[in-house]
Amino acid sequence: MTTTLARCVIAALSMTIIGATVAVAESPYPTPTRDDRERLPRHGTCPTGYVGLGDKCEALHKDTPRAYPKMKGAACPSGTFSSGDYCKEFR
Repeated sequence: MTTTLARCVIAALSMTIIGATVAVAESPYPTPTRDDRERLPRHGTCPTGYVGLGDKCEALHKDTPRAYPKMKGAACPSGTFSSGDYCKEFR
Protein backbone atom coordinates (compact mmCIF):
# COMPACT_ATOMS: atom_id res chain seq x y z
CA MET A 1 0.00 0.00 0.00
CA THR A 2 2.81 2.44 0.68
CA THR A 3 4.22 1.95 -2.82
CA THR A 4 0.85 2.94 -4.29
CA LEU A 5 0.77 6.04 -2.10
CA ALA A 6 4.34 6.90 -3.08
CA ARG A 7 3.49 6.51 -6.76
CA CYS A 8 0.48 8.82 -6.37
CA VAL A 9 2.62 11.45 -4.65
CA ILE A 10 5.30 11.21 -7.36
CA ALA A 11 2.63 11.47 -10.08
CA ALA A 12 1.09 14.54 -8.40
CA LEU A 13 4.49 16.23 -8.11
CA SER A 14 5.29 15.44 -11.74
CA MET A 15 2.01 17.00 -12.91
CA THR A 16 2.68 20.10 -10.80
CA ILE A 17 6.16 20.52 -12.29
CA ILE A 18 4.88 20.01 -15.85
CA GLY A 19 2.06 22.52 -15.26
CA ALA A 20 4.51 25.10 -13.91
CA THR A 21 6.80 24.60 -16.90
CA VAL A 22 3.95 25.22 -19.35
CA ALA A 23 2.89 28.36 -17.45
CA VAL A 24 6.40 29.82 -17.74
CA ALA A 25 6.48 29.35 -21.52
CA GLU A 26 6.54 32.54 -23.60
CA SER A 27 3.08 33.85 -24.45
CA PRO A 28 2.49 35.31 -27.93
CA TYR A 29 -0.01 37.76 -26.42
CA PRO A 30 0.61 41.12 -24.71
CA THR A 31 1.89 41.05 -21.13
CA PRO A 32 2.13 44.10 -18.86
CA THR A 33 5.38 45.71 -17.72
CA ARG A 34 5.82 47.10 -14.21
CA ASP A 35 4.50 50.49 -15.36
CA ASP A 36 1.42 48.95 -17.08
CA ARG A 37 2.65 49.25 -20.66
CA GLU A 38 2.17 46.33 -23.06
CA ARG A 39 5.11 44.06 -23.94
CA LEU A 40 5.02 41.66 -26.91
CA PRO A 41 7.45 38.99 -28.03
CA ARG A 42 9.10 40.33 -31.18
CA HIS A 43 8.13 38.63 -34.46
CA GLY A 44 9.62 40.90 -37.11
CA THR A 45 8.72 44.59 -37.31
CA CYS A 46 7.13 46.13 -34.20
CA PRO A 47 3.76 47.85 -34.71
CA THR A 48 3.37 51.64 -34.61
CA GLY A 49 3.39 52.98 -31.06
CA TYR A 50 5.80 50.24 -29.94
CA VAL A 51 9.59 50.28 -29.72
CA GLY A 52 11.84 47.25 -30.22
CA LEU A 53 13.91 46.34 -27.16
CA GLY A 54 15.90 43.17 -27.81
CA ASP A 55 13.47 40.32 -28.44
CA LYS A 56 10.46 42.36 -27.21
CA CYS A 57 8.27 45.19 -28.52
CA GLU A 58 7.18 47.59 -25.75
CA ALA A 59 4.40 50.16 -25.96
CA LEU A 60 5.53 53.78 -25.76
CA HIS A 61 2.56 54.79 -23.57
CA LYS A 62 0.12 53.11 -21.17
CA ASP A 63 -2.83 53.89 -23.46
CA THR A 64 -1.24 52.53 -26.66
CA PRO A 65 -3.78 50.23 -28.40
CA ARG A 66 -3.05 46.52 -28.05
CA ALA A 67 -1.35 44.58 -30.81
CA TYR A 68 -1.34 40.85 -31.54
CA PRO A 69 0.93 38.76 -33.78
CA LYS A 70 -0.49 38.48 -37.29
CA MET A 71 -1.25 34.96 -38.53
CA LYS A 72 0.47 34.23 -41.84
CA GLY A 73 -1.96 34.18 -44.75
CA ALA A 74 -4.87 35.53 -42.69
CA ALA A 75 -6.35 39.01 -42.60
CA CYS A 76 -6.50 40.94 -39.34
CA PRO A 77 -9.80 40.44 -37.48
CA SER A 78 -12.58 43.03 -37.36
CA GLY A 79 -11.69 46.06 -35.24
CA THR A 80 -7.96 45.79 -35.96
CA PHE A 81 -5.59 46.87 -38.71
CA SER A 82 -2.23 45.62 -39.97
CA SER A 83 0.77 47.39 -38.46
CA GLY A 84 4.23 45.92 -38.97
CA ASP A 85 3.98 42.15 -38.43
CA TYR A 86 1.06 42.59 -36.01
CA CYS A 87 -2.67 43.35 -35.94
CA LYS A 88 -3.37 46.44 -33.85
CA GLU A 89 -6.68 47.51 -32.27
CA PHE A 90 -8.46 50.69 -33.38
CA ARG A 91 -9.14 53.35 -30.75
